[in-house]
Amino acid sequence: MLVAAVCVLLLAACGSSDNGSAAPDMADQDRFLREYVQSLNASDEKRLARLLDSHPQGAQDARARVDAYGGQAWDVLWSRTSEFTGVWRIELTGTARAEDRPVEVTETVAWEDERWVMAPLPGVAPIPGNVAGTTPPD
Repeated sequence: MLVAAVCVLLLAACGSSDNGSAAPDMADQDRFLREYVQSLNASDEKRLARLLDSHPQGAQDARARVDAYGGQAWDVLWSRTSEFTGVWRIELTGTARAEDRPVEVTETVAWEDERWVMAPLPGVAPIPGNVAGTTPPD
């Protein structure tokens, strides 16, 4: 999770230095999250890739997410907290209706260049060598 947050912060830092971008709209974030869940429920990799295209590995991330979560008929609610300006931790909780299994997924979403950016799943995006992580070195 820490690595995903660091990736989002790095993406935000590499973006435009124009701080005059429009303030994020939480109703729009809800729309983004609804589309995310709908895309996963439909196992629609192309739709999900368009939603995640804000980072260079969006297509690979969409494929990995559909493999991990697709077609499970999620019925979820989400809550959000923000510890950094423009970055939210999203807790998705509910059930996978296909088997009535519990769903507990945490995502990191950032507001960058007037659009929502979701941190890629671990292992999808290369991690710069100078980023601290939570795994001890060999």
